[in-house]
Amino acid sequence: MAEKKINIEFEDEKEESVSFSSAFKGVMDGTLITKKAVTTQLPFLLFIALIGILYISNRYHAEKMVRELKETKTELGELRAHALYTSSELMRMGRQTEVAEIVKKFGLDLKESEQPPKKIIVNSIPGD
Repeated sequence: MAEKKINIEFEDEKEESVSFSSAFKGVMDGTLITKKAVTTQLPFLLFIALIGILYISNRYHAEKMVRELKETKTELGELRAHALYTSSELMRMGRQTEVAEIVKKFGLDLKESEQPPKKIIVNSIPGD
């Protein structure tokens, strides 16, 4: 009599094929996690989950940095405009006519020089 040989290796694979509804049911009641195929792959699944979490946190960090960069550029533009305005105001206030008007306004006894300034030329410095 010929005995029917059964290949033990492939019996487990036949049991593993399940339908979508039974797989969903296994996920919901927790029996899927206790199966040997899943428990052997658990470290790998945890590693994949960790990489996913790191990827998401990196994305949020990058978006936060982009927002801060835009805010800093906007603030820099505002400060640059304010510096230009202040510089032009100081230039205007330092003009001779403006200074004369301010002196007149406050009633100070200062008079404008009518002689142009003289240049002093030094040929040699004593003690060299």
